[in-house]
Amino acid sequence: MNDFIKIFFLVNLFFLGNLMTVKADHVLREIERRCEVDWDGDEGELDCRSSVSDRRNLERKCEVEWDGNEGEFECRGSHFRDVERKCEADEDGDIDC
Repeated sequence: MNDFIKIFFLVNLFFLGNLMTVKADHVLREIERRCEVDWDGDEGELDCRSSVSDRRNLERKCEVEWDGNEGEFECRGSHFRDVERKCEADEDGDIDC
């Protein structure tokens, strides 16, 4: 019975460890400092320096829409959910996360 408990514990620890290592490849501070929004009317495209982690996916999957007061991020996929929730852009294209 003790061996069963040890194996059960190790298997759960393995899966928990894998869940904890699944993380975003980007850092919000990095996006805030090294990206900007290029506005075309009420729609904006994200433009990031090449040093930003996961830059190509970020630029491809996230767009910004102006709501009259601020730019709201809309990103495809759960990978960028934190960007949608925590970042906004001003009319000059500066990003605040």
